[in-house]
Amino acid sequence: MRKTTQQMLLHEIADWRHRGLIDAEAQQRLGALYERPEHRLSTVLQWLGIGAVLLIGMAVLGGIGLLAESVLVGAVLFFAAGVGLWLIGARLARDPARRMPVTGVAILTIGLILMGASLLLGSSDSETGEFGNLPLALLVTAALSIATAYGYRLRWPLLLGLLCVFHGLGSWEWYGGSGTYYFGIQDPRSMAVIAALTALLGLWHQRAEDHALRRFSGFGRLYVIFGLLYFNCSLWFLSLEDPYRQTLTWTLLFTLGAIAQLVLGARFKHPSFTGFGVVFLGIDLYTRFYEYAWEQLSAAMFFAVAGAVGMLLGWLFERTALRAGEAGQ
Repeated sequence: MRKTTQQMLLHEIADWRHRGLIDAEAQQRLGALYERPEHRLSTVLQWLGIGAVLLIGMAVLGGIGLLAESVLVGAVLFFAAGVGLWLIGARLARDPARRMPVTGVAILTIGLILMGASLLLGSSDSETGEFGNLPLALLVTAALSIATAYGYRLRWPLLLGLLCVFHGLGSWEWYGGSGTYYFGIQDPRSMAVIAALTALLGLWHQRAEDHALRRFSGFGRLYVIFGLLYFNCSLWFLSLEDPYRQTLTWTLLFTLGAIAQLVLGARFKHPSFTGFGVVFLGIDLYTRFYEYAWEQLSAAMFFAVAGAVGMLLGWLFERTALRAGEAGQ
């Protein structure tokens, strides 16, 4: 088999996986039939070349903006570069020959990021060094990304769009030094409602992908994952410290929310709901255990009891899953 044909087949398999038509196991099994060591090396070199070109290009654009001593010039250059990459990526991603589908989507996504960065840079104050309206830039980037995702049936832009939506609505993180990261939500109560609606939208989207939305296979799963992640994190943060001192209420809601996810996961046979329910129910139980037992027990006894409780919960969850599987058969 000629190398060009081999590469086309591998790119086609990668595109199937990217669109959600096959799972990771099927991709690995099919790829093993055509993949060769020299192809892996060429792929690595290709990505290194793309990364080098992008880094050099950003350095050149930044240098031009610095020499011009104008934030507006830098913003225009970044926006132009973003539009150019978006057009190139869209062309590669939609190439009928499928020569570079994954690379095209990556370039397109980078173009969207640059367009969003240009909006943020354009609204910045060059004298004080402060950024402009970050939430607005994130939401505009989200709108462009989601429109691109549905227009070209690509999942990477949708991933970027959902990330920008939730960050634009008030979530943030930063590095605190010494290996410490911080994550917070500005208004967790509103975020919990928005995230819950997003997860339900994703559940409906996934069920509709079998019929009306079959061209957008895999989109619903992203809605579910982002919705459940921010829903659970919002309730978890509220159960830790609520400004209105209603931690008991939020603790109960957090627990009921995790149980509801387990019920929905069993009802619709949805692994994401089941997985998030198990993980955050475990986090909830360990958080409560830490709150009430850390001061009363020694460190050794605390970790011994925590380990025993963890093993018991794991056994109960596994037994429940096995029974559910037997009932489904």
